[in-house]
Amino acid sequence: MITMQELENGSVVVHKNTGLRYSVVDVSDSEVLLSPSSDDMQDLMVAIDLFREEFVEIDRYSTGRGRGRGRARGRRAPAHNVPTGPKVRGKVKKLVPDRGFGFVRGEDGKEVFFHRSGLGANEYDALSEGDVVEYVVQEGPRGPRAENVRPIAAEA
Repeated sequence: MITMQELENGSVVVHKNTGLRYSVVDVSDSEVLLSPSSDDMQDLMVAIDLFREEFVEIDRYSTGRGRGRGRARGRRAPAHNVPTGPKVRGKVKKLVPDRGFGFVRGEDGKEVFFHRSGLGANEYDALSEGDVVEYVVQEGPRGPRAENVRPIAAEA
């Protein structure tokens, strides 16, 4: 069973039954956000209790590395796709901090969903409703999604 104190963002885990690999993106008090190693799958939000029962950390049993800290020789961290496309400027319309997502309204008036995984490590916590941001719109499995969201200074 995985202990949450040892789990770090970037840890690689495997689902016991399916063998599918995921990288840990974020850990909260109640959920774990996982990013699949396969490009044809979407991110997965798992309740902590279910995560503990269903997943194992792969690096934990690497030889010569002790308790899973670090990667086995020759193993690379999973590559994350960098969003491409034109940058859009807009304002944060709504934040749902306890769930880790929000919505931005672009200068064109369109509202787009974003998740904390689409920002840098500490940038989500620093955002407030009304902040001006720049982002790239990507087509996700449930429609448009803002990725690579970056706060920018408001123009005078």
